[in-house]
Amino acid sequence: MQIEISQSIIPSIAGLYSDTNRIFMEYIDNSIDSAEEFFDESTNSYKKDIEINFHIDRNSVSFTDNCVGITNFTKVVKSVGHSDKRDLPWTNGQFGFGIYSFLAACDEIEIRTKLKEQDEAQKIIINQKKVFKQNQEIADPSYTEINSESGTVVILSKFDKVMWKSIDFDKLVNEVEKHFELLLKRKNLTITISSHSLGKNHICEAFDYDAYEGEPWEETKDKLVFKGKGKAIPVTVFPENPVYIYLKLLDDRVINKPPVFIAKGRRIGEIKDIKQFDSKFKGEIWSNPKLTGYIDVSHFLEPDISRTNFRNNTNSKALWDELKEIEVMIFEFLSDLNKRSETADYRKLESILNAELSKLAKLDLMNYRTQNLSGKDINVEPGGPGEGQEEGAGSEHHRDGENTGNDHSDTNEDPNGYGPSEQEGENPSDKENNDSGASNEETLADTGFTAEPRKRSGFDIKFVDGDPDEKGDTGVLVRSQLVGGMIRIWCEHPDFVDRLSWSRTKEKIITQRLVTYIAGEITVHYKDQMQSRYGQAEYNIEMFRDLIDWMYTFEQGISKMSGMKFSELQGL
Repeated sequence: MQIEISQSIIPSIAGLYSDTNRIFMEYIDNSIDSAEEFFDESTNSYKKDIEINFHIDRNSVSFTDNCVGITNFTKVVKSVGHSDKRDLPWTNGQFGFGIYSFLAACDEIEIRTKLKEQDEAQKIIINQKKVFKQNQEIADPSYTEINSESGTVVILSKFDKVMWKSIDFDKLVNEVEKHFELLLKRKNLTITISSHSLGKNHICEAFDYDAYEGEPWEETKDKLVFKGKGKAIPVTVFPENPVYIYLKLLDDRVINKPPVFIAKGRRIGEIKDIKQFDSKFKGEIWSNPKLTGYIDVSHFLEPDISRTNFRNNTNSKALWDELKEIEVMIFEFLSDLNKRSETADYRKLESILNAELSKLAKLDLMNYRTQNLSGKDINVEPGGPGEGQEEGAGSEHHRDGENTGNDHSDTNEDPNGYGPSEQEGENPSDKENNDSGASNEETLADTGFTAEPRKRSGFDIKFVDGDPDEKGDTGVLVRSQLVGGMIRIWCEHPDFVDRLSWSRTKEKIITQRLVTYIAGEITVHYKDQMQSRYGQAEYNIEMFRDLIDWMYTFEQGISKMSGMKFSELQGL
């Protein structure tokens, strides 16, 4: 008994292609398949220059290649689901359907193809409305010409309006380079995307992992074991071509390129999106924004008809089991590197805060000179009597966050005072002993921190790991502390942690509450030093208003970080 299938089902199958990008990949795939005759695996190169051109016109797209051409042209067009490629493991087009993927986006396809031994090219036009809605037969090929010894031209036209608007040149470039990243490493292969109407022309290139600093992880698997459940007997499978794993955790930047599965040189899908693969660390590892790379399964796993997933069988289950074991090591690997990366993120945060503090400190000093110190003769010009004050705010009596005395002397009495400055400042303790007779470095020795030369504001903001200090024997944890000229903020303090947010991939996110918290802690120490250095009138409400005004201003200056992941600070 022979099964009969209505041709009306073909447009429904085409609906598996959800966007134009996937459709276009099919036709580039067909061109690459047609070039396999010229490919030399030993040199990873083609014996002739293979050129595949993808052109976007005002109302159509075309694919042109100089490959072999389509053999059995009539059969390919009329025998849906039958493919001469099925038994050829090095080719991708195994379903015999890709030629009809256009049905998901437009009404008409024109195909011209020529074999080397033929005098003329053959041409077929297929119209969706006529063939699949009016049940008209596809006409036999006619004869035409193409501008190459052999090859194929495919023209898609009469697009659905929504589908046509979804076509984006730059996104197409990105898609092609991601989809064919391993194939683009082959020598003598050129894939070009162009548009005369847009005035754009781009030659696609393979992704260069070496261009990004980071730690690579490489592993080859020539044997995999499917353990099964319970008392099931393990099944060992041996891939004809070993499964190759290449991952890289980037040191200092985030790129939009999650690890993917690749089969026969083509991307199948991002590992995090493969539903059959389920594991304990799937989210933490495969969604990590600093992790990139690929797992090349060659032809060990079989893609489904849409080529966005794999068929569920013993081979795929064996690979999933193997990856689950590897995940434990990868997770530890990522955790260690993430700690180092997080340290760099905190250093960047410190840099942003120091820059903003420096800017406001300069303005604040001007206000103090014009408002609070009207009875003192202070010259703000270089070389004037007030130049010494430009080294910093505060005095040697402020150590370790405690005020041990009041010092309202003029700058000439304390030429090394520290505060707002556009030049590198100096601590009095850098040259003199502090109250206890110890040097600044000695004062910080038990903390593990050494004061660095401060620039511009005279302060150095540092985020401190570990358990916060206590206020004496009270059990109350210190949120921040001024040591020398270093404002130390504990990032493990419960109040700090409570104001963090977390992404789906477990990345720290700076919230507006955290921005306000940081602004408040810095303001307290900065204003304390400023008031101590320059003096303050008798108690009045304006001193509190000034404090809050300054904090709000500082908060506004750093609010650009609100909502950002820590790793995204590197882009500021």
